[in-house]
Amino acid sequence: MEADKFRKAIDGDEGFKKKRANLFYLSLLLLAIVVSGADIKEASSLIFKIEFTNHENLQWLLVAGVIYSMLRYYAYSEVYRDELFKRWSDKMLSNPSIYYLDHEIHEVTGHIGEAINIYGGDEPGLAAPEYLKTGILQRKIAYPSKENHSFYGECDITRYVDLNTYSKKWTRKDFMLLLWFETKYRVNAWVSHRETLDLVAPYLMAVGALAIFFCKKVSLEFGVPTLRG
Repeated sequence: MEADKFRKAIDGDEGFKKKRANLFYLSLLLLAIVVSGADIKEASSLIFKIEFTNHENLQWLLVAGVIYSMLRYYAYSEVYRDELFKRWSDKMLSNPSIYYLDHEIHEVTGHIGEAINIYGGDEPGLAAPEYLKTGILQRKIAYPSKENHSFYGECDITRYVDLNTYSKKWTRKDFMLLLWFETKYRVNAWVSHRETLDLVAPYLMAVGALAIFFCKKVSLEFGVPTLRG
């Protein structure tokens, strides 16, 4: 997906924007209550007024609301997170020092090439690799390929190279270096793509509000001085 189309998809997704706004405002409210020490005395409507007498439970209810909104926002933003991941990972694999299919010798060179012991002449799909995150510190390279089926004949399939399978040429140290390259491209995506901040900002606000809330609770429990003294 092109950058302009991706931004328009985010800006035009009303459901996504609603989930993002809910998480942002709940986090902001929790942050304001915890940092300022404010109490919500009453909430008025057109017909009646409600006075909140148990402020402690109200704060915990707000915490639960923030956590629930985080989970909802996480699920709703999956398609956009996957697209951002694909954009910076494709850029990483386009770096010849990290991944390059040499069409003369039909071998994958670059850093990841040490993990791929496949003849490119047999697998031309190595020219179109995809970087995948399959779990915590679990990475794979996927590429299109062909396979002969006894009934259907030649079929299109996807093959995978597990980057967590180590050998003399590809060690855990090499994998950790790959994660360092990955981190650099992730950080660059934060700087160069404004939609990255659009996606992450609500998480940062929510995590910050929850962290301050629990730090204050721990401080009060053990008598540690807080910012307000």
